[in-house]
Amino acid sequence: MSTSEASSKKHPHFTLLTGAEVYAPEPLGRRDVLLFGRSVAHIAEHIEPPSSLPTAVVDLSGLILFPGLIDQHVHIAGGGGEGGFQNRTPEVALSHLTTAGVTTVVGVLGTDGTTRTVSGLLAKARALEAEGISTYIYSGAYQVPTRTITDNPRSDIVLIDKVIGVGEIAISDQRSTHPTVHDLIYLASEARVGGMLAGKAGVVHLHIGDDPSGLKPLFEALDQSYLPPTQFTPTHLNRRPELLNDAVQFASRGGVVDITSGIRPEAHDKVSVKPSKAVAELLEEGVRIEQITMSSDSNGSSPIFDDKGHLVAMSIGSATTLWEEIRDMIEKEGLAPEKAVSLSTAHVARVLRLQGKGRIRPGYDADLIAVDSGLNIAHVFARGRQMVRNGQPIVWGTFERAGQGPPHGPPEAQPDIRRHHGESPIRRP
Repeated sequence: MSTSEASSKKHPHFTLLTGAEVYAPEPLGRRDVLLFGRSVAHIAEHIEPPSSLPTAVVDLSGLILFPGLIDQHVHIAGGGGEGGFQNRTPEVALSHLTTAGVTTVVGVLGTDGTTRTVSGLLAKARALEAEGISTYIYSGAYQVPTRTITDNPRSDIVLIDKVIGVGEIAISDQRSTHPTVHDLIYLASEARVGGMLAGKAGVVHLHIGDDPSGLKPLFEALDQSYLPPTQFTPTHLNRRPELLNDAVQFASRGGVVDITSGIRPEAHDKVSVKPSKAVAELLEEGVRIEQITMSSDSNGSSPIFDDKGHLVAMSIGSATTLWEEIRDMIEKEGLAPEKAVSLSTAHVARVLRLQGKGRIRPGYDADLIAVDSGLNIAHVFARGRQMVRNGQPIVWGTFERAGQGPPHGPPEAQPDIRRHHGESPIRRP
């Protein structure tokens, strides 16, 4: 091993990304971005490669650079189970997230808080972080009293680094335990104080089901307490048009609403609102863009029940829907790229108080996605490490390629960095 090779293994090295159109998520124009270790070190019109340490130069000419996506609702340890044990969904694979542009993930439990545990969720989060991305989790599951690792949700938030709130707690759903208004106020109070003590968001992440009651339990909890609306982050709000109306009302009270990219009419049912269209409708109704986020529900089951509550169909959520819907917001709904991307970057980081996330900024984590002229994901960097090159994963989860050699592949087997040419579809004034 040469001296330079030994040095690069002992110390963080520089990576210089050149020539991309940068959205941080606000548009910065054509810029070079210098990474040092896991962080963004500098952004400028032109940066010369440093000579003090080895520098990898990646030419991103013709590409658009955005912050890496933050998916705040993923069943990383699997979910489901409605319809029997054979319907338990698998754990998420690292490359499924990275090729979808997801560099930070928040893990949740769902219907099954019996064979799935918060301890198992925490273990999976630590595994994904060891493999290269950033991870957090919610403590809890659909049920109330909910599932925890310690004796209560507050203690989980205070004592466990990765726990940032409580969720996903189910309301207005036949699979919930139908929590009372007092139950919701108690959980939110526990989460709020836990967040205060630990310096975390301490939110309650609410699964909203198909029942006609919609957000009524949440409105009643707010009316009967001094809790701010921002203490709750309700999701799946594009499940039905009527629920989207509730979302407008919740936003008018100051709350933040979460759209699920995996709930789409062609895949879920005929009643739901296409996510990109749901965002456009919320904006038309006067909801501020800063009050909207989007998550995927990846690896969660997507059961469809008939009017008698019988399971009639089952599918599984995918993280790929997150970027697909962001792209549709830009191309089909005419939303500015910086606004569309913010729903799963800057807004989520703000709501969940994720420091150093959601933006391309010096000192922030180098979580980045580069897309081509057709808004297809070409390259992905997570904490400064390239995870996807030319649309293909170059870093794999530990057991993703079992029997095919080392999990991350030998360097000679990885594709070369190629230049992508093509006119950007995004025009600068």
